[in-house]
Amino acid sequence: MQNAIKAEIKRLAKRAFEKEEKSKKLEEQYRQRFTKRTGLPPGPSSKKPKTPISKHFDPKYCSRNANFLAKTVWHKVLNNCYEPIPAVCYKIPKPDGTKREVMAFAIPDAALANVVLRRARGRNLKRLSPASFAYHPDKNVFDAILALREFDHGGKLFAVQIDFEKYFDNIPAGYLTGKIADSGQVSLTPHERHIFERFMHHQFAEHDKYGTGNFQRRYKGTPQGSSVSLLLANLANHDLDVELTAAAGRFVRFADDVVALCSDYAQAQLIEKCFFDHCRISGLKVNSDKSPGIAVISGKPQEVRTLPHFDYLGYRFAPGGLTVPEKTINRLKARVSRLTNIYLIQYLSAGFDKTRCSTNAPVYDWDLLGLIYELRRSLYGGLSEAEVDAFIHQGKRLPRMKGLMGFYCLLDDPAPLKQMDGWILSVVRRATRKRNEILSSKYAVNCPTPSNRQLATGEWLDPAAWRGDPKPEARIPSLVRGWRAARKHFFTFGLENVEAPNYGFYSDLDDLFDY
Repeated sequence: MQNAIKAEIKRLAKRAFEKEEKSKKLEEQYRQRFTKRTGLPPGPSSKKPKTPISKHFDPKYCSRNANFLAKTVWHKVLNNCYEPIPAVCYKIPKPDGTKREVMAFAIPDAALANVVLRRARGRNLKRLSPASFAYHPDKNVFDAILALREFDHGGKLFAVQIDFEKYFDNIPAGYLTGKIADSGQVSLTPHERHIFERFMHHQFAEHDKYGTGNFQRRYKGTPQGSSVSLLLANLANHDLDVELTAAAGRFVRFADDVVALCSDYAQAQLIEKCFFDHCRISGLKVNSDKSPGIAVISGKPQEVRTLPHFDYLGYRFAPGGLTVPEKTINRLKARVSRLTNIYLIQYLSAGFDKTRCSTNAPVYDWDLLGLIYELRRSLYGGLSEAEVDAFIHQGKRLPRMKGLMGFYCLLDDPAPLKQMDGWILSVVRRATRKRNEILSSKYAVNCPTPSNRQLATGEWLDPAAWRGDPKPEARIPSLVRGWRAARKHFFTFGLENVEAPNYGFYSDLDDLFDY
């Protein structure tokens, strides 16, 4: 065990180093781009040397002293006196305006939690419900979505969705302690129980208050940010899984996100009762504002409350198949708008390098081309236009399927993607016109203002302006084109080498844009 903790400390320290180096590299790239665009030197770096609030958060210290730290931690566990070093609490903004508290634990404590989780999870994997898909090494979001999609409802589909209010923050500690102690439900060693309980009642403080030593202690819920929460989240809903297995036609649970399907209203009522009974026994609360309850999923009005669809784990389930919910579309629009503003508008107030664009032959606009490449990285998961086209038309194997490209695989209805393609073209076209107005009035320079067609085909860029090969890919990337490639890959190879979105309890849709 001590050696496993030591190896995990070194792994986490290395990952922290790599993350910091990646951050520095990205900033330097952006600084270089600024200079290219404006001809001006970049301002001072935003990266300031970090002083760890404790040496146990310092990857250099932890890497050098991994053996000593592992020995110390394990000795405390053996003597039942282990206590995590107080965590740092970060408040992460959510799309609805609220904030989520995420805990950052010291590297030795995070290492211990990871090792204990792997061992406890492996021992208890078969005890958990097969309908529980979160935090399993061999399951992911795709498995959960496919399990729902394959339900044979015999013509009429009832969906029951109940949302728990601040699930991870509100799980009663007494209920969790009882679950941990119940050897009939979970197999844990006495040391593992001790570790789980200590993390359940850990101390913490916000970053700017950490140095005062005025720490708070957790008395309910699980620590978001620690891997121990992954098993605790499943244990807290284990009894609900058992009840739904007996009551539902098909149900899927991804941590606290649960949806149950059936083909009979009386059965739907029984399922709803299972949720409320579980809340009454466990002490969890139902978020009535976010709980759709019972509904028939149909395109035609029915004798009971009817909805045209329901949303689950980033997908929209409708009678016509899987499609994209508004939440994902809005997130896409926000990202495209932000990138467009950064590349075409934002920097103009600081200056402009007149060699960056030309409306005379050969016509070019290197800032617009940079935007197109950045959009392609986001929408295609890092794949090039040539790779996507080669797979669609020639069947040439794609090297990877990540981010949005992975998300596309399961979509049946591309209608929202078609609308997004048109919206992206319009947004970029309007931005080029606004940019031209600013450049013309402020710098006496004109930039290309391509039509939607020119943006879609890439004909706005004169290849003669580019020196060398390969020629740049000047087409605006297409969500529909990405979907065609992803669907072909799905029907040809299944989900082989497709990276599922990482929906965790403190992650969100930003994971879709990883590449």
